[in-house]
Amino acid sequence: MIKLMIVEDEPLERMALRKIIQRLPLDLEVVEDALNGEEAVHKVQLLGPQILLMDIRMPEKNGLEAQQQIIRRFPLTKTIILTAYSEFQYAREALQCGVIDYLLKPVPPRQLKSALDKAIQSLNQGKTMDAETIPAVPKPDEDLIETALRYIERHITSELTLSEVAAFIHLNPQYFSRLFKSRTGVTFTEYVSVQKISRAKDMLLHSNLPVYRVAIDLGFSDAAYFSRVFFKYEQQTPLQFKKQAELALRERTRRQ
Repeated sequence: MIKLMIVEDEPLERMALRKIIQRLPLDLEVVEDALNGEEAVHKVQLLGPQILLMDIRMPEKNGLEAQQQIIRRFPLTKTIILTAYSEFQYAREALQCGVIDYLLKPVPPRQLKSALDKAIQSLNQGKTMDAETIPAVPKPDEDLIETALRYIERHITSELTLSEVAAFIHLNPQYFSRLFKSRTGVTFTEYVSVQKISRAKDMLLHSNLPVYRVAIDLGFSDAAYFSRVFFKYEQQTPLQFKKQAELALRERTRRQ
């Protein structure tokens, strides 16, 4: 059974989270709670929970400060941040600290289950070596650009760089840049941007994620930059795209 610890200074919030988790069809054991970040660091070492549900704003040590210490000492621990603050900066800092998800209070049970499913899946994947993280030397007859394209597709949600992909296929970055454009007809940056915007459109259409979360999940440095890139390729902002798609769907439904 997977151990889970709630890190929350508000008693009513802790009680509500426990009740929700108990009703979920998940193999989880909720261990002793922590009331602040300092206590969380101590109890993670003492109790060994694999998943944390942790608030950001707490006395003595906040959730992000605690997470920075926990992830250094216990890198396999999966943390889900719970907060009443939706600012992009909070979310970005949390994900940079190795947080697996970032949920706004009050958390609907369905969203909490989805985040817990993600954490459990990540724990299970960590039990075996992920071959994708080992940059194998391509075979002599393997198409290097095809290898690069597959790598980009697998890592499109991260902040991809030309140097990173070039290193993966063991090419000089300058040579890889020229080779990539000659084979695809576009620059590396243009190709990655188009792929990210394509994924963003799918996320905006098929999820309830706010724009800033889509930006974070696709590796953009901030929501404003994401909106500028989106507008460049779609001639409308992400929010305009989402609203237009919703209107079109309602119109099709009305006509049926």
